[in-house]
Amino acid sequence: MYSFGMIITNSLDSFAEELRAKRKKQLKKDTASKLKSLVDEGKYEQEYEKSDEFQAQLKLKVREILTDQEWRRRKMQMRISEEEGRLKKDEEESKEMWKRKREHEEQWEGTRENRVSSWRDFMKGGKKVKKGELRPPKLKTEDPNKSYVQRPVKRG
Repeated sequence: MYSFGMIITNSLDSFAEELRAKRKKQLKKDTASKLKSLVDEGKYEQEYEKSDEFQAQLKLKVREILTDQEWRRRKMQMRISEEEGRLKKDEEESKEMWKRKREHEEQWEGTRENRVSSWRDFMKGGKKVKKGELRPPKLKTEDPNKSYVQRPVKRG
């Protein structure tokens, strides 16, 4: 695993390369600077890298990258904590569902004896007709000798 110092050192090198490339691109258009760099054979670039301007740009770039990395780390930490919270909530809901199901089954088993005894009582006696219960009138069948069907008459 990389130590923080190694990461910073590697980052500094890559940032410096990035700044050098940017400088080269700018110098391509400036012929005076291009001639001076050719005459000095690389000393011009070394002097530029030692300058305060280059060091300030490098610090700014490093600060920007480290800020970006910290922002990403915090955002990832938030996502992880949200996911953990969601999983915990799902687990609690699952436990609650199983608890309700178990309680329902226990209640069902608790009333079993009552259900069975009422069924047995029903089967013993069959269907009993209570006194005073109203029954629908019996339908009369058609008589071939009569040309109409006799219907019951309300008396009241």
